[in-house]
Amino acid sequence: MRKLCLILCMLFGLSLCATAQSTTEIFTIDFGSDGTAFYLIEFDEVGVAAFLDTKDSDVNILICDPAEIKQIKKIAYESKLLVKSVTTLEQYESQKIPQTIVKKFQDFGSVTKEEYGEFDDLGFARIRYFITQKTYAKHKDKFDNLSMIDTFNQLNGLGGSKDTDSSSKLVVWSFTDEIEGMIKNYYQPAHPDMLIEYSMTPTDQFPSKLDPPLASGYNCPDVVSLEDAFARRYIESDLLLPLDDVYAEIKNKMVNYPMQIGSYNGHVYAMSWQICPGAMFYRRSLAKKYLGTDDPKMVQKYFNSPEKLIETARLLKSKSSGKCRVVSSNSDLFRVYLGARKKPWIVDDSLVIDPVMEDYMSACKIMNEEKLSGGAGQWSEAWFAGMNGEVNDADGKKCEIFSYFFPGWGLHYVLKTNAVSTSGDWAMCRGPSSWYWGSTWLAATKWTKNPEKAKELIKYLVSDDKFATEYAKETGDVVGNTRAQDSVKNLFSEPYLGGQNHYKEFCEYAKGVDGTLIQSSDMQIESLFNEAVEAYANGEKYKRQAIRDFMDQVSITLGY
Repeated sequence: MRKLCLILCMLFGLSLCATAQSTTEIFTIDFGSDGTAFYLIEFDEVGVAAFLDTKDSDVNILICDPAEIKQIKKIAYESKLLVKSVTTLEQYESQKIPQTIVKKFQDFGSVTKEEYGEFDDLGFARIRYFITQKTYAKHKDKFDNLSMIDTFNQLNGLGGSKDTDSSSKLVVWSFTDEIEGMIKNYYQPAHPDMLIEYSMTPTDQFPSKLDPPLASGYNCPDVVSLEDAFARRYIESDLLLPLDDVYAEIKNKMVNYPMQIGSYNGHVYAMSWQICPGAMFYRRSLAKKYLGTDDPKMVQKYFNSPEKLIETARLLKSKSSGKCRVVSSNSDLFRVYLGARKKPWIVDDSLVIDPVMEDYMSACKIMNEEKLSGGAGQWSEAWFAGMNGEVNDADGKKCEIFSYFFPGWGLHYVLKTNAVSTSGDWAMCRGPSSWYWGSTWLAATKWTKNPEKAKELIKYLVSDDKFATEYAKETGDVVGNTRAQDSVKNLFSEPYLGGQNHYKEFCEYAKGVDGTLIQSSDMQIESLFNEAVEAYANGEKYKRQAIRDFMDQVSITLGY
């Protein structure tokens, strides 16, 4: 186990290493992959007892006045005796030794605070501070208004260092490294005086890391990135800084729907530099064979509404003697129908089922009964196989898959990587509706110590004309800045799509997306809705019963 002293140096920066008068190891014990450690550290202004329990990823810090060092040493050696009395992890846990030590900290340091940090050995860990009344009273202004790292730095004469100067530093947390590249390659060269402290956490762990500091305000970042799946949860909270002034400056040159998604109760809280409108990607050879044309404008006429899609699905099956299926999976159409809605799921705190979603239920039933789809599960092996040519349907019959529905990332990272053999045989059209899938939003937390600089960073990455243009040329990312779009959209020709300009098409499709349909409860509601759809489409329930059960489940789980 790494020495706790090193972790504490990471936690408090130079203050522990450079200004501590002495550091005493009380004990370190390994229990296999778990362990426990205790250190005493003395400064000019404060004394610290630090106890680490790796099993629970807890760092416990007891802070006292120099006059109280003797008392804190007593706690340290009492703790040492407790730990030395056990030899196994089971004994350590059954005798509740870590809880006993923490209780000693709590009794002596009655003022408590929590922060969170990320360490090589521990990963994401909770840091609990227990401050004695004497120490707190002596330095109350610092403990109340600064993070603990800044408090220690100021107490030890490091408060004026560049590293902790909030006017020239921003802390950015993200779940993706693309923003790090944008900052490093574009923003910082244009803003050399700004120091960016960047931290990336995997998507599935990111909300768990962000939630505690965002709720408490301790050790909270200035700017965060928000993934589409959880962006609205934060946008609808009261934990983000309004960006209304930034929006007022840039709204006339930005695609509207990302701003709608980033807005709540009349304020804009998050913004995105990119757009991810959806499209229908179809096989040119199959379109020529069964529809007589592969021209996107002509093919679009066969799929310009959900009703036309079902009609054309039947036509494809008929002309191919049952071999050509419009999609590989019914689920491919879900977002298409979502985009065709006129109302969101929740209106005036009540559940609303847009008629289009009942149409989706009927469409899935028809697709199953008439075998208009390939019957594969979305993202399954058979679903991917359909991109390359003939595939067996659920009944073992050979079939051809006419189309897949994706935004831009689906073209580049799904079709092009998994369907190499059919390269050049694809084209795209808008399809039955305007919809989107994915994106990343940027937001400033309400706890930021530097709101103007946080807004400046977001404004630059979301809307700066020069940056957006250069970034679009470099990455091919479809940006939301319409001026940049106009500068680059005629530069693209995609060989995979037979030379079609996908970029220009996506810019056009985004104009029809309605961001006001998106709400924080969507994911939970849509999961329950799809259970109802599957039960009806598979003949397990009548439609009315499936809808009633869905409404009951939403009421029970979400209260609507």
